Amino acid sequence: MKAVLLGLLLAISSLVASAHEMRPSIASLSVDSQGVLTLELVTNMEAWLAKVDPSLTDTNDSPNAAVYDRFRALDATQLEVAIREQERELSRVIEVTVGDTPVRMTLSTLEILPVDDVELPRDTELTFVGGLPDGAEALVYRVSDTIPNTAIRLFLENAEPRVQFVKSGQSSDALSLDQAVKRSLSALVVEYIELGFTHIIPRGLDHIIFILGLTLISKRLIDLVIQVTAFTVAHSVTLALGLYGVLELPSSIVEPLIAASIIYIAVENIWHHKVNRSRALVVFAFGLLHGLGFAGVLTELGLPERDFVVGLLSFNAGVELGQLAIILVAYLSVGIWVLRYPWYQSRVAVPLSLLIGIIGCYWFVERVIS
Repeated sequence: MKAVLLGLLLAISSLVASAHEMRPSIASLSVDSQGVLTLELVTNMEAWLAKVDPSLTDTNDSPNAAVYDRFRALDATQLEVAIREQERELSRVIEVTVGDTPVRMTLSTLEILPVDDVELPRDTELTFVGGLPDGAEALVYRVSDTIPNTAIRLFLENAEPRVQFVKSGQSSDALSLDQAVKRSLSALVVEYIELGFTHIIPRGLDHIIFILGLTLISKRLIDLVIQVTAFTVAHSVTLALGLYGVLELPSSIVEPLIAASIIYIAVENIWHHKVNRSRALVVFAFGLLHGLGFAGVLTELGLPERDFVVGLLSFNAGVELGQLAIILVAYLSVGIWVLRYPWYQSRVAVPLSLLIGIIGCYWFVERVIS
């Protein structure tokens, strides 16, 4: 009932709010069976960027009002860039503790929420993830003194949400989790192996087609092993670098380049009857791109920093299992029967490569213009 009343209150306040009114923030927390804490914070990031005092009721009363108005004038893409430039500072806004132990929270996703009326304040939804320690039974959420008063909601399975309203700069009462966190390493490994496998089969159609393209003119097993090994090493490197934030490229660049890699493999299959010496290097380069795509998936899933190594290795193992499954199916269903025939290149490899190239071209154009 508290949650319903709180939602109605915030909805009513949004209807009468002006663009300069400082509204409360909303922090929604949830905890899964592995103790992964997910926090969705909805707040006015323009005010945070402009360093407007959250105790004010109107941003016009702030000496930084003009700065606030400049941030409000940005479109959603420009605002997201401005927020991400302050990502290191933003991570300090989230303060969650279990006992005396701080829980490290990592920004997973960021979305500028649309508004129909430009005269209304614009909110941003920030999703953070962290890992609660084994045995945790309750947590405390502190509202940063740079964020307005906050409605805190803790969602648990088979229980009513815990709701508290906490003023800026103050901490919540202990929010009970109902039962102590009990992590299972084996369950975590199985979960991320499954995620890696399903990202390839059935969800990763572009990765499936890329791997199929590699198999079409690889008549010798050693050629295919070399290519797949190069691809595996490459995407493992960039998957790790991307997950740890060392190497990042926006999906608007990565996804069209992945489509371009499919086109290249298709064209090479058409012009060459066998694998040339440089193919492994080319496949390695494309593996680097695909790894960045995998890293984006893991980041969006919200992998806590404490589980990076286990999650990374398990996810990668799942990806490899998916790739091996594709190769085995292709070889056992087609390759083993027709590879040895002289007409294989003209009747099988070239037509299929042409189809793969057309699909790659379609994806490239679609991803560039979208």
